[in-house]
Amino acid sequence: MLVLSRKIDERIVMPELNVTLTVLAIEGNTVRLGITAPAEVRVYREELWNRVRANAAAPAARNTV
Repeated sequence: MLVLSRKIDERIVMPELNVTLTVLAIEGNTVRLGITAPAEVRVYREELWNRVRANAAAPAARNTV
């Protein structure tokens, strides 16, 4: 895992993906990030991505019984 420190208004750039993360605010232990990405790049919070993956796997699991 790469660990980077950023301050408000500083960015992390992933040029090959055309994605930029911007630190918008830091309030206590909460960081607000802005994500700029092409429309075809899907961005999820981890807990939602886990739910999407679980729902996609569920029909396949039912078909194996």
